[in-house]
Amino acid sequence: NRSLRLARIEAEEGITATYFINLHSEFYNLLEFEQTKIIHQILDLGHFLGVHFDTHYYNIKDVSELGIVLKNEQNILESFFGSKIKVFSFHNPNEFCLSCEDDLYGGLINCYSKKFKERIPYCSDSNGYWRFRRLWNVLSSGEDKCLQVLTHPAWWQEKAMLPMERIDRCIFKRAESNRNKYIKTMGIMGRKNVGIKYNNKVGAEGIN
Repeated sequence: NRSLRLARIEAEEGITATYFINLHSEFYNLLEFEQTKIIHQILDLGHFLGVHFDTHYYNIKDVSELGIVLKNEQNILESFFGSKIKVFSFHNPNEFCLSCEDDLYGGLINCYSKKFKERIPYCSDSNGYWRFRRLWNVLSSGEDKCLQVLTHPAWWQEKAMLPMERIDRCIFKRAESNRNKYIKTMGIMGRKNVGIKYNNKVGAEGIN
């Protein structure tokens, strides 16, 4: 949800970005209608998609496996969203990921390649804070001829909140949304919702 808000701001400023999406995220499900809709809206704003690749999911420890599985995830995302994917970035990179420094794997550009590490300055808000350099300071100095900026939309919003508060909000709001969908569905179908005060119009008034 925060991704779409940032995508709109970037589009208003004439900026295009690459949004890396994770097939195995615990915080969103790309196959849910609302989440799929958001991805299409981001693409309609002129942005691009990349693979946010989780080696932990596959327990990959060998480079020969990496290209094969990456290509598979690329095909899944391209077939689902109809958008060409040219790049990938590791999710929570471990020692193995950081050792993968070739320019390409599975035909996709590697954001952790040796070229990126050595030639392109880096600025990231990973884990909810600027771990290397603050973007404001980097842009204010204007010393970098080019720059790779990695941001996570979940951290960015109008109201200031601590990282853990934002994680909690994401988790509990998602749970609340799913709960309300169930209550609404029971009401629409005219079925008794055991354990909750029942109302045919709205589905429920409160917990017994």
